[in-house]
Amino acid sequence: MSWIEILLMITVPGILFIVIMALFIDWLDRKIYARGQSRKGPPFLQPLYDIVKLTAKETIIPAGVSKFWMTALPILFFATAVTGALMIPIAVFSDQTGFVSGFTSFPFDIFFILFVLLSYGLLIYFMGIVTKNPFAQTGSTRSLLQVLSFEIPLGFSLLVPILIVGVGQDTDFSLSTIGAKLFTESGIGRNLVLIIALVVAFAISIIVMMAELEEYPFDSPTAHTELADGWLVEYGGWRYALIILGERIGAFFIGGLIVTLFLGGPYVGIVVENPFLMGLINLIFFTLKLIAVIALMSFLRTIISRIRIDQSVRLAWKIILPITIGAVMLTVGLLIGV
Repeated sequence: MSWIEILLMITVPGILFIVIMALFIDWLDRKIYARGQSRKGPPFLQPLYDIVKLTAKETIIPAGVSKFWMTALPILFFATAVTGALMIPIAVFSDQTGFVSGFTSFPFDIFFILFVLLSYGLLIYFMGIVTKNPFAQTGSTRSLLQVLSFEIPLGFSLLVPILIVGVGQDTDFSLSTIGAKLFTESGIGRNLVLIIALVVAFAISIIVMMAELEEYPFDSPTAHTELADGWLVEYGGWRYALIILGERIGAFFIGGLIVTLFLGGPYVGIVVENPFLMGLINLIFFTLKLIAVIALMSFLRTIISRIRIDQSVRLAWKIILPITIGAVMLTVGLLIGV
């Protein structure tokens, strides 16, 4: 491996790059949301100012609440988000496969991704429960209910690109492999009608990921007008800053996951021998695709008002799950005839 490839591996996708992108995503989301409400929105560096300001504030632990858990859980939450983000293939070449791979990629990591997403939701639940605040506990219970309801549709939606790339093929079911093969002859090229199932799964994944991130209209766990910020209500100072940064890194992770599985990741059909130039091209196109996904989520949350937790659960089980199963069945049916 050359020194250029080592440099790329350290910086892209490195933690520094992920944090910068997380802050940019925060700004972009707030800017689009503000413009949709005819407001100007925050300045470019406002997300960074917010994190710095929060770290300087005093942290108060409620009486009778475990200081250990109120400290450990935000750290675990941040670490989980970073772990998931480091698995997204952006611009690092793998000597073994020739594909772009994430910093912590490994064979069959697509299945580990589901564990990371579930852990992300469970940590939110525990962060609210340990505070012993009724508002926080109500919010965390709503969050867990919402995560469990959308986890099954999420699994089925991710199954569509896995089937397209994996059925009848010798593949290791890693994110890097799926992203690389999705729009090739061994993927969509086997039957162009598969694009229908992929588009349906992509649309479902956008909705499900908005629920995972608790964005409008799925923000009932943190409803400001009802629960005073829900499961976050008792956190302050650097703990709150770590949680907010973890949420933004989670947005990068989830957006990058959608880009990888449904939009081909950093691939654009261009191959350049120079590893630095190829890595730069990968980085640029991955970032552009990620911006498009985040912008779409932000636009949707601008035009849709909040729904109640019972409506959210009903949407997951009665509408989204059947549609997702239909997309999987369509994919299998088309692949059988290949």
